[in-house]
Amino acid sequence: MRNHLPLGLLAACLTGALGAQGTYQNANAPDDPICPLIQRDKTGLNYGGSGALGSTGGQTGADTAATLFYQQGRQFFPVGQRKPVTAFTAYDEKGHGTSIASLKGKVVLVGLWSINCAPSAKMLMEFSSIYAKREQFGFEILAINFDESRPDPSLGNVGGWQAIRKFQIKNRQFFEASQMPVFTPGLGKEGASNFMDIVHSLPALFVVDRAGNLSQLHIGYKEGFVGDALKRAVVEKLPPATAVPPPAPVPVPPPAPTGKNG
Repeated sequence: MRNHLPLGLLAACLTGALGAQGTYQNANAPDDPICPLIQRDKTGLNYGGSGALGSTGGQTGADTAATLFYQQGRQFFPVGQRKPVTAFTAYDEKGHGTSIASLKGKVVLVGLWSINCAPSAKMLMEFSSIYAKREQFGFEILAINFDESRPDPSLGNVGGWQAIRKFQIKNRQFFEASQMPVFTPGLGKEGASNFMDIVHSLPALFVVDRAGNLSQLHIGYKEGFVGDALKRAVVEKLPPATAVPPPAPVPVPPPAPTGKNG
């Protein structure tokens, strides 16, 4: 028996009015693989001026342009060219952090998702289908909500745990069946900049090898990509860490003569 809701039910909850600065726009069609970052520029507008009779009116701070930022593709990094990402930390609702450093020895799947992104739902469903096999195959999943946490006059609270809880309530059956927790990212040195400078599209999947280094990067959804990425990482044989030679023994001087005749 499948341990998650049919896709249509979960994806139906991943819609909403967008357009505020720093949000991810839901896919235009159900089969779109990505949700682009949308940012709006604000500029002052003046529809009048001041004179002897006073101000003739004006409007300031209007949204004048919306820009979509698209990003899609995948990368595989050779062992010798991987960067450490051990500082990245995921936080649960109670503020407890789980760092990549604390998971060394395991393959870690770090997935960035948005409440407003239907392809994110598909990635979460693939996560849930393998979540129970973590101990068996030696991996961990960190499902990171990547919505900006801020108030919005038209949408209420966008991002943050208040929005995540509402999302979980709407999809209660899915989360109760999978038992998969979700997290928010750390900030600064603990944030997603460990993986890449700017995430322009979601979903994003980062695969961390057992040594705590970034081995794969996937932007955009493709059916089965989570399982394929995990399989590649789990079967990978990392070279042993370079052994540090033990220090050379310190020579012990011979005992000094006592000056007594034998």
